[in-house]
Amino acid sequence: MTTPTATPLPRVPALGLALLLLACGPDAPAQGNAGAEEAAEPVELSAPVTANGVSVALPAAWNRLEPRSRMRMLEAEIPGSGGVAEISMYFFGPGGGGGAAANIERWKSQVVLDPGAPEPIPQSRESDGVRRIWIELEGMVKASTIGSFPTTDQPDFALYGAVIEAPGGPWFLRAVGPASTMREQRQAFLAMLDSARPE
Repeated sequence: MTTPTATPLPRVPALGLALLLLACGPDAPAQGNAGAEEAAEPVELSAPVTANGVSVALPAAWNRLEPRSRMRMLEAEIPGSGGVAEISMYFFGPGGGGGAAANIERWKSQVVLDPGAPEPIPQSRESDGVRRIWIELEGMVKASTIGSFPTTDQPDFALYGAVIEAPGGPWFLRAVGPASTMREQRQAFLAMLDSARPE
């Protein structure tokens, strides 16, 4: 009676095996999980708005409004489950309006953070000769003292403020609305920032 023998497995070179084990180890980076922003669905943008040396494309789902001031390049309503938010983009002339740090501090002073909330940290991106610095704040947004939205203190709100730095700038964006709406529209807000190009 013939005893069956197991077919030998192909040999794996020692170096290849070592690399395979390293790749499967706990320190290997997770594939396809480079961050929520990269995994998010792309945002559809409308035709760019060009004014004062920069062009910016609003998300297509936002409702563009007629600017209420010569200082405002554009205004729009931002839809969402928590209610409508508003965004305005300002330009005060080349070098006008102060720097990014001063404006971020001003926006921070407009929001009372929820108790125990971590201190928000400004973020930035740079591409195509444009630097974008922004901060995301949640809590009670104080009533505006200069006629902007909101006109009364609003708990459970959010304020996203951004500075676009490029030749001829800076430009300033201020988006305010219910926190749940702003969270839903965060990717759209970042897509709008990324669309900024010098003209």
